Amino acid sequence: MKMKGILIIVLAGMVAGRVFAQHSAIKENLPCGVLRVPNLGVELSLAPRWTVDIWGAYNPFQESETRKWKLWTLQPELRHWLCRNFAGTFVGIHLGAGQYNMGGIGTTADLRLPVKLDIDGLKEQRVQGSFMDAGLSVGHHWIFSPRWGLEAVIGIGYGRYNYRKYRCLHCGEQTGSGSKNYLGPTRAGLSLVYLIR
Repeated sequence: MKMKGILIIVLAGMVAGRVFAQHSAIKENLPCGVLRVPNLGVELSLAPRWTVDIWGAYNPFQESETRKWKLWTLQPELRHWLCRNFAGTFVGIHLGAGQYNMGGIGTTADLRLPVKLDIDGLKEQRVQGSFMDAGLSVGHHWIFSPRWGLEAVIGIGYGRYNYRKYRCLHCGEQTGSGSKNYLGPTRAGLSLVYLIR
């Protein structure tokens, strides 16, 4: 899992934002923070009522010797604002890609998270793979002050997931592999936004 590629894209976006954009924003997806997955988003103005949002998450940390919850994802999105950039409602089209390596987790309680979700089949095995997705989204940005806001977004689309299953975290015996097609939510977020003018 390479963090360098994500950092290069984010930094290039920030430089381009200073050169071409009148406004830009930095944001954090709060649910990812609750799940203890470090994440960062950068949004840049392209034209009146058009922005590009580049969001990524990277968790290189292993929970313990028997638990893994590692992943990275990058999801750019082109947005059209119905009123003006960074205010009100927007619609967008997004792409996503990433990799994951998870195992030794029966429920999210095993990760000491404040939410309870069953994660089917990950208690006795490890799953490693990659994914790509694309979809349409809709969202809204609430302005709290000239610099701060809150953004909610939901997206639906198509995803393709490739995976390999292993018997346990340490043995490394592969027990299966495959691919799955997915149709459903491909983007969700509730982000705290800091505007840069």
